[in-house]
Amino acid sequence: MQSALRRVLPVLLVLAGPTLAQTRDDGGIWGMWFTQGRFGAADSELGAWRWSADLQPRWSDDGEHYSTTLLRPGLGYALSDRVSLWAGYTWIHNDPIGGTAFVGQDVWQQLLWNVPVAGVTLTSRTRLEQRFREDFGETGWRLRQFVKATLPIAADGDLFLAAFDEVLHDVNDTAWGQRTGMRDNRAFAGLGWKFDAGGGGSGAIEIGYLNQWLDRPGTDAMNHLLAINLFLNF
Repeated sequence: MQSALRRVLPVLLVLAGPTLAQTRDDGGIWGMWFTQGRFGAADSELGAWRWSADLQPRWSDDGEHYSTTLLRPGLGYALSDRVSLWAGYTWIHNDPIGGTAFVGQDVWQQLLWNVPVAGVTLTSRTRLEQRFREDFGETGWRLRQFVKATLPIAADGDLFLAAFDEVLHDVNDTAWGQRTGMRDNRAFAGLGWKFDAGGGGSGAIEIGYLNQWLDRPGTDAMNHLLAINLFLNF
């Protein structure tokens, strides 16, 4: 796994996050299963309300160690066909190598919009998180800015290229380890395919390379990840 991931790194190095002189490299796999739907027909009283749920399993140590399970349900309201407001909850179980497993939780609010520009669909997500850790009373505030572009490469539009970058900025310090500043950058490039999900729904799958840079005390981390993302819309 490690050798395969590192072979593609030079090609996609432009997407890599910032690095310092001392950086710990690792390989892994991140999966995401994201489902979204309406509470009612588009022309009904509940037509503007949305629900979402995503499940994210993650493997580290070149894909050999199952490290993280993330569950994130959400509730949204569409202001228009292009803009929506969301709020939700996240439960995260972390099992770091050489450390003690712990559970993190947060609540979040976000603004989501998308717009087509010269054949490219641009999506922006601005999310504010309030983060909690077991046995600690402090709340960590974090701001996340995500920008994604998708470009069809087939006549029917089903096959597409996808690329995104997300910056995670900690707003305050906490006793459980959060430090103010930019602590995480995630850059992705891959290939996607749209399909009919049945029951009036639609789906898409994306497979590609995800580069994660992490600012850690003493030694930064650079993770070279195989990302597999599944989207279902109803």
